[in-house]
Amino acid sequence: MEQQIIASVLNGNTNAFAKLIEKYADMVFSIAYRILRNTEDAEEVAQDAFLKAFNALKYFRNDSKFSTWLYQIVYNTAINRARTQFKETSYENYNHINESDFEVYSSELVNLESQDRRIIIEKMLSQMSPDESLSLTLYYLEECSIEEIASITGWRESNVKVKLFRSRKKFYELLKDYMKTEIDILL
Repeated sequence: MEQQIIASVLNGNTNAFAKLIEKYADMVFSIAYRILRNTEDAEEVAQDAFLKAFNALKYFRNDSKFSTWLYQIVYNTAINRARTQFKETSYENYNHINESDFEVYSSELVNLESQDRRIIIEKMLSQMSPDESLSLTLYYLEECSIEEIASITGWRESNVKVKLFRSRKKFYELLKDYMKTEIDILL
């Protein structure tokens, strides 16, 4: 279906591009927001990325998924914007977390209502660095493969795996602290 839409756009039906925007708008915004941490900047980057994608559509080759190609444009556009806005983020070492902690806190999260889960997930992701939250968003929410994430971000596949591993650890550490605080409040 996407190939038909792309062919239609390339044949002069520029209005057909709106279908691609509608399909990918949420994830495009989410990627931009994970990097920029600002709604207005993320909206601008999303618009810029869609415009860039539209203008470069004739160069899209079907050797990858359209979403991977589009997300790479979004990522690069957001990173370029972020370079002027953010300082280096320091990363903490989370090697002290063990697997049993993951199981306990992830099982508690599964038991929450889906809306509550979404709010908590967003809260945890907002406390992480842009790279960390982006890697988790692409892998778990967009279900991109390691190879696709590497293609989108320009990271080596081994770096993607390391970032995912560290991001999971940090996510669970943040979740553990959050759940402990919530339990303390309830008691």
